[in-house]
Amino acid sequence: MSNTEFGWEPLLHTDSPTGCPLKAALFTTYDRAEERLLAEHLLPLFLKLSREPDGEGAERQFFLLELDRRLKQLHDKIVVISSTVREEPGETDEGETGTYGWIWRSIRHLTVGSRRNAVQHAKLWLLHWGAADGKGVEYLEIVVSSANLTLAAFKGQVQSAWRACVELRPEGSKARLREWGVLPDFLRELADSAGDASRAAPFLEALRRAECPGGLSFVASVPGTHTWQALRLTPWGAAGLRRITPPGRGRVCVSILSPYVGSWKEDALRRWCSAFDGSPDRVKLVWIDKHHPWAVAGRWLLPIATLKTLTKAGATILHLRREPNDPEESDTFHEDHQQADDRWSHAKVYAFRRGTSRRVLVTSANFSSAAWGSETREGPLRIENFELGVCLDGGAWPLFESLSEFENMKDAATVLETANRAAQAIAWAQAVWNGRSVAIKCRCEADQTLHGDIRAGPRKRLISAWKVEPDRRRRSAMVPWADAKFPPSVARLTCGDSTVNIPIFDARPALARENTVPPEVDESAAETMRDELLFEQYGGHIPADLDIEQPIERTKEQGSAAGEPSDGDGNSPQGAGKRDSFDVRAIVLARHHLRVVDNWADQVRCLATSGAAEFERQVLRRDGEMLARAFQRQAERDGKKDGIGANLAAEELALRLKNFPEE
Repeated sequence: MSNTEFGWEPLLHTDSPTGCPLKAALFTTYDRAEERLLAEHLLPLFLKLSREPDGEGAERQFFLLELDRRLKQLHDKIVVISSTVREEPGETDEGETGTYGWIWRSIRHLTVGSRRNAVQHAKLWLLHWGAADGKGVEYLEIVVSSANLTLAAFKGQVQSAWRACVELRPEGSKARLREWGVLPDFLRELADSAGDASRAAPFLEALRRAECPGGLSFVASVPGTHTWQALRLTPWGAAGLRRITPPGRGRVCVSILSPYVGSWKEDALRRWCSAFDGSPDRVKLVWIDKHHPWAVAGRWLLPIATLKTLTKAGATILHLRREPNDPEESDTFHEDHQQADDRWSHAKVYAFRRGTSRRVLVTSANFSSAAWGSETREGPLRIENFELGVCLDGGAWPLFESLSEFENMKDAATVLETANRAAQAIAWAQAVWNGRSVAIKCRCEADQTLHGDIRAGPRKRLISAWKVEPDRRRRSAMVPWADAKFPPSVARLTCGDSTVNIPIFDARPALARENTVPPEVDESAAETMRDELLFEQYGGHIPADLDIEQPIERTKEQGSAAGEPSDGDGNSPQGAGKRDSFDVRAIVLARHHLRVVDNWADQVRCLATSGAAEFERQVLRRDGEMLARAFQRQAERDGKKDGIGANLAAEELALRLKNFPEE
C-alpha cells in the first residue's frame, strides 16, 4: 500500500519515473538474501537490464555480463544487511548457491551483531534513483514490508508493504531529516550493529533532501536494553506506539494480523497495551483453525499458553477461514484476492481505532516481546530485534471488520510452545579482499575454538592465526591472497557446531576488477561480448547485426566513397561500382562507431549543464575510458582496412576525455 487504502499488486516493481538509473540501494532481510532472487529478479528489475536470465547460449552469457557490468558500475553502492548468517549445510564452492556467488564481489553483504547479539528482522528497501538522462529530479523510493529477500517470500507468501517515491531537493536540511522521525536513528543503529557505520551516510543524506510524506510516522525497534530516559528521546519498540496512538477519548482498540505470536503473560500484555492507551480486552487477534492449510504446514504459530492468556484477559480471537473446496466459507484479504491463491500470509499489520479515528501500522514486527520489547527487573525495555514499520493516519482494512469470532476456542490452531531462538556461536562476520590479502573479522563465542579457510572454487587456504581482542569474542585475521586469476569468493568459518559462509567483498580498484567475469561466461569470448554490450549501451549495435550491404547515398559534392571523380550528377565513372562495394563496410562501421562516440558526448554535455553529482561524473568518465580501449580492440578485430573507423573513434574519445568537464 502506498496510501491509506489497501491495494493488491506485486511487490517486485518500482514507482520511479521511466529512465531514472539506480544510484544506490539498501536492502534489509531476516534470512540471508538468496542470490538467485537477487540475480534473476530483483537486480534485473532495478538495474533495468535489457537481457533475460533464462536465455541460452550466448544470450545467457550476455545477461551475466550485463549484470556484472552494472554491478561494477554500482560497486559498493548496493548494501544488503541480514540477520546472523545461517548455518550452511553441506559443502559449497561459492557462497550459498554457487551459481551467483560472484555478485557479492560488488554488493556489500553485512550482518548485524558486531557489538552485541542482535537479530535483523526489519524489511526495508531504500532506492536512490538518479535523474533521467542526467537532467531533472532525483528520487528516493522507500519500501517497508514483511518480505524477506528469498524466492519463497515472493512466490509462496502474501506480504504487507508500503511504498513511496519522493523527489529529492538539490540540497539537504536538518529540518527535513527530523521529519522522518526515528528512521534516521534506526539506519544509524543498523549500520553500527553491522560493523560499518559509514553505510548509513548516503541514505541519511538522501533523507535530508526529501520531504517526508504527510500523514505517516515510523515505528522501529533496535536491539539492546533501553532506559526510560533514553526511550523518551528515541522511542524504540513498544515505546514508539504511544506516538501513533489515535487521538480522542476512551480506550484504543487494536486488531492484529501476525503469523507468529510469542509468549505473553497477562502483566506483559497489559503493559504493551498501555503504551497506546489500550487494554487486553480491546485486542483482536486474527487467527486460523486447526484444519487451515497454514496450520498443517506449521507456518502460523500461537502457543496455547498465550491463547489462554489472551482469552482470560478478554481479548477477541477472530477466525480467518480457509476452505479450499468451498469459496463461500473462505476469507480473503482483498476484493482482488483470488480463492485459488494458495500462498500463505506472512503479513504483519496492526490496526488501531479510537472512536472514528483510525491508524494502520504496516510492519515487520510479529506480535512478540522479541520485537516490541519486555521489561526487566531493572525496569528498562529489552529488545532483541531490529524491526521497522510505517503508520498511516486514517488507514483502514476491511478484513478486520468482516471476520467473525471463533465459536469454540478449542478449534484454534496452537502449539505447545514456540522454539527458543538458539544463540549463534558465530554472531557476526565480514570479509574483504584488497588484492593482496583477505581481511576477516568476526564475533563468536569466547570459550570456543574458531577454525576457517578462504575459498575460490576448488582452491582453499587455511586461516592459520587469529588476533583476539580483549573481550575474547571479536577476532580478526589477514590471509595472503594475491592470485587475481582466482579471486577469493567465500570465507568458511566454524565455531563449535556452527559453520557459516561469508561472501568476500572485492575492494580492489576499478581497473583491477574490470576483467573479472562470472564463472559461467566463456573467458575467451568475454572481452568481445563486453565491448559489444558497451557499444550497445551508447546506441550501437552488435556488429553481427549491422546491415553493411546497403549502398551509401552520395551527394554531388561528395563524389565516390574513395574520393574518385564524379560525372557531375553524383555518379562515379563506369567501373567505379566495384570499388564502392569494396569500401562500403569500412564506411558503415566508421559511422556506426562515431555514432557511439557522439551519444556518449551528448551525455557528457548534459552532465556539464545539469549539475550532476560526482557519481554520474565518475560513471561517464569511466565509460569513456572503457570505450576508448574497446574501440582499440575492435580495430584489431576488424583488421587493417575495416578497423579505420574504430581507430578514429578511439582517437576522438581520447581527445574528448582530455576536456572532460570537472566538478
